Amino acid sequence: MQAIKLIIWDLDETFWKGTLSEGPITFVQKHADILTDLMRRGIMQSIASKNSFDDARSVLQERGVWDFFVFPKISWDAKGPQIAATISDMQLRPENVLLIDDNHLNLEEARFFCPGIQTAGPDIIPRLISLEACKGKDDSSLSRLKQYRLLERKIADKKHASGSNDDFLRSCNIQVFIGHDCAQHADRILEMINRTNQLNYTKLRLEKADCDALFSDPSIEAGYVIVRDRYGDYGISGFYAMQHRRLIHYLFSCRILHMGVENWLYQKLGCPALEISGDVVTPLQPDLPIDWIRHVETLGDDDPSDSGARPGSVSILVKGGCDLLQIKNYLIRCPRFDVEVNHVGPKGMMINDSHTEIIRRAHPDTITRYGDIIDRLPFYDRHSFVTRFFDGPHDVVMYSVLEDYTRGLYRYRDSDFVIPFHDFLCDATRQENRDVHLLSNEKHRLTEPFLEWFSDNFTFLGPIGPERFCENIAWLCDRLDSRKVLIFLNGSEVLYAPRPEGSRWEHHRIMNRLLEETIRGRHNTCICDVRRFLCSPEDHRHNIRHYSRRVYFDIAQEINRIIAERFRISPGFWETLWQRLRISRKTARVFLKMKLRSAMSHMLPDEP
Repeated sequence: MQAIKLIIWDLDETFWKGTLSEGPITFVQKHADILTDLMRRGIMQSIASKNSFDDARSVLQERGVWDFFVFPKISWDAKGPQIAATISDMQLRPENVLLIDDNHLNLEEARFFCPGIQTAGPDIIPRLISLEACKGKDDSSLSRLKQYRLLERKIADKKHASGSNDDFLRSCNIQVFIGHDCAQHADRILEMINRTNQLNYTKLRLEKADCDALFSDPSIEAGYVIVRDRYGDYGISGFYAMQHRRLIHYLFSCRILHMGVENWLYQKLGCPALEISGDVVTPLQPDLPIDWIRHVETLGDDDPSDSGARPGSVSILVKGGCDLLQIKNYLIRCPRFDVEVNHVGPKGMMINDSHTEIIRRAHPDTITRYGDIIDRLPFYDRHSFVTRFFDGPHDVVMYSVLEDYTRGLYRYRDSDFVIPFHDFLCDATRQENRDVHLLSNEKHRLTEPFLEWFSDNFTFLGPIGPERFCENIAWLCDRLDSRKVLIFLNGSEVLYAPRPEGSRWEHHRIMNRLLEETIRGRHNTCICDVRRFLCSPEDHRHNIRHYSRRVYFDIAQEINRIIAERFRISPGFWETLWQRLRISRKTARVFLKMKLRSAMSHMLPDEP
């Protein structure tokens, strides 16, 4: 067997005993122990399983091993293409991958789509630790896992990026440092010389003594390459040795594949002579324009991934209602401000996919199983079940839970497919509600045939229950990368009289309390409490969920404070921020009047 760098596991009757979709399974702790042992040898672990993504992940999370898997593929799709995608995303060769599966047809399919891949049945599992191919090397710090986590985030973001691949690379803020104290890093350089293949242009292997002689030869210019971008630090990822304008060694780790570093460095060295040995995945192109890489002279504080050091480097994702866009201009300057807010869909209806029940179902398995049903819903589309909430390159996720406070839930037949729609006070499956409630305003889009089909296939469940709401919030917090900050925006508890909303404020109060209790003690979550800024009905617009401009301004300032505190932004930043927020005298007078009006309203006695 060739050296194994990645093991892809089937789950049913392989990693555990039994079939998850058919009943209880028996978890095999010994397999989990083998997996963690292999991880500490630098051998990565992934999944290719036909299962429900949420169900399988829940089992693995309960057993504490979910975070050891990278690029997991859990759906009802064919395994061959998914395995090929995993190997491609991880930038590995099939020859260095082992698939373990109890179904011989799955093994044959993998060999068809990934020629050269190693395959085996579950009987190999007890022998993995003793195999020479699984010897690996000591990685007790799980540094390789961290590197692949960066790659996972990067690929997920690339799939959501608009524009060309060059545009995406420009957004990555790639920085390259070239060091020449090679003897200080001899072990890492020797490892790359003898292990790299895909981006090793010379493929000349060395012993330790040869490597030492190389570094001490005054006629040879040698240098190592450290690469960083906004996703993180890839460490020493390249090496070259040049003698008399001819490259003796020229090689790079596959962890920086497709970043263009090999061509950038080749051009920077003046395109010296190079005799390429064997196949390489990236040809050298002396005339290729590369404007997305920046050479840095030192490894100082200017780290593109260290969002805690500089105010302008914090990236934010906002998920919720489109009214949240009003706070954008008042937030700290950030290189990336992405939104997932309600918008008009292709069928002309407003789509809001920020309910926790939608986020929990935002994975390919939902599309596979219920895509045909989603296509019939004018208030959702398939993009509603795709999110960057967890995998995006954001330091801060700002999330409004008001959809959970407002929408009614509907279950499709006897399935696990639950969607939010309209107000929880109105059962859209009842004929009388279609005529007297807001549904009547959408009759030109919600046609009678659609409403009949909806009533026949969906059951009204009412609002999300307290237990399920707390479960969903905890699930969001647990799944989010611990390095990110999750800021919840809660709901107003003001009685909004201009619109008859009954005891809506009391419902908000109950939900706010549940939210507070659920996130208490979680270090990477907090609440931007909008109740501090909502004192009267005048602070609202149209309904209890929308606020005045002054309130959005105050909310933005509170979020700025949270970000500054969490990312240790220096006090001097606030002067810069205020300069950015300078407004005209006319606008300032408007804000002042609103402030005074709000203050005066609390000082006046109640009307008799």
